[in-house]
Amino acid sequence: MRLVFQTANVTGDAKNCIYPNRKEVCSAAELREAVRTDHVCAEYKGNYRSTENFRRSNVIVMDCDNDHTENEAEWITPEKLDEMMPDMSYAIAFSRSHMQKKNGKAPRPKFHVYFEIEETKDAAYYAALKNAIYRKYPFFDDNALDAARFIFGADTGEAIWHEGWLTIDSEVEITAADGEREPERQGNIIIEGTRNKTMSRFAGRVITRYGDTEKAREIFDDEAVKCEPPLETEELDSIWASAVRWYENKISRQDDYIPPDEYNTAEFQSLKPGDYSDIGEAKVLAREYGDELRYTDSTDLLRYNGIYWQESRQMAVGAMMEFLDLQLQDAKDQLAAAKQALIDSGVPQEDIMAGGKTLSKAASGADQIILLLAYLPAQQ
Repeated sequence: MRLVFQTANVTGDAKNCIYPNRKEVCSAAELREAVRTDHVCAEYKGNYRSTENFRRSNVIVMDCDNDHTENEAEWITPEKLDEMMPDMSYAIAFSRSHMQKKNGKAPRPKFHVYFEIEETKDAAYYAALKNAIYRKYPFFDDNALDAARFIFGADTGEAIWHEGWLTIDSEVEITAADGEREPERQGNIIIEGTRNKTMSRFAGRVITRYGDTEKAREIFDDEAVKCEPPLETEELDSIWASAVRWYENKISRQDDYIPPDEYNTAEFQSLKPGDYSDIGEAKVLAREYGDELRYTDSTDLLRYNGIYWQESRQMAVGAMMEFLDLQLQDAKDQLAAAKQALIDSGVPQEDIMAGGKTLSKAASGADQIILLLAYLPAQQ
């Protein structure tokens, strides 16, 4: 996770609008240092904070002042936030009024949550995303939802770095009231504003199937080529690293988890359809994506985004394209394995490449015939 801030040269000055210092934050220690002075979570033209000057941002800050209730049991703490968002990337810095009596109200936890998002240059989208987060998590402060929010500097002695593999923009839905969300794909292109969450989801699926291997990373990189404009290598590395941590810390430790070597040798896990028809293909798609794809007459296509079912044809099409990419890789794997088995049995590689009658004549003996009968359908 990498959060980019702009900091001021002053602390506690609400009238200041100049934030000239760029800070890239990659740890709790760096976050604690960055938030000592007043700061913003976006870059502005001329370093002058205003919605009109908004240039770009890769982090959204939300206030949690726990003013939504006087019931202490319902107050949000960092521990409760972790329970609600275990896979989310975010950081926490406590506000200067944390656990202090204010406006006649009892002391309570008060902190800022810095969510990593895919970088955006659209101030309207940025503000709409903040509104969408508030609608889903109404315990956040609703008075800080514009694109030019600043945070008072504070040194409260600690900060929390919560490394996840998902970003908040993949977990909330922007409605017409907030501002329309762009589709995830246009054809086979993963478009700007959706690249990070699309690639994060794909990374999770690939690494679950193939493990933390060079092959899994190659498949991930092949998918990344579809991003337009391309994601920077640093960003792709960060997405992959988050998926690896999620895989190692959670998925691989589950009691019912099947290791990739064992999982992929089981014939029933092949992505090859039983027959080359629409129905045959649909059966495999339903097996692999049945827990996150639905269709009803009233809603059309739905895709589960990890929290709720979202009405989105584009997201459903994106799932189908992910499946096809994985299926193609599976076909290549089966073909390569069958070809290597023939070579190991003594069939010349040039005869295998020639195919047809040349290959049929080159395969002699029962063992090679059996290998040939495995190679031909793999090739098909």
